[in-house]
Amino acid sequence: GEAATVMETVREEAIGGRAMTILRAIFGFQTVPQPCKHRVTRWRGDPWALGSYSYVAAGSSGNDYDDLARPVAPVNAASGQPRLFFAGEHTIRNYPATVHGAMLSGLREAGRITDQFVGPPYET
Repeated sequence: GEAATVMETVREEAIGGRAMTILRAIFGFQTVPQPCKHRVTRWRGDPWALGSYSYVAAGSSGNDYDDLARPVAPVNAASGQPRLFFAGEHTIRNYPATVHGAMLSGLREAGRITDQFVGPPYET
């Protein structure tokens, strides 16, 4: 929306400073240390994203998010174990098009990878 358009023109230092002000107002100045560095993405100006996010198109369903999240195993792999994992807001049925959905999907895939290479934390 309009806020995203405006934010594309704001200096990185100003955005980082504003984020820190908000976090410190919520959690207290002493509990939120100054970051070593920060990064501001400019998705609206990115020719590959153009400010987009995922959505369920007409004729689609939540199952499509599940399909996009399915790990892939090499065709000729003897073990049949997946080697390619997918995370992102486009892979999480319950929280699509959100930052927290992207984060949760990353945790989901980290768990899958850990379970595969280290083993599950409990016996099934």
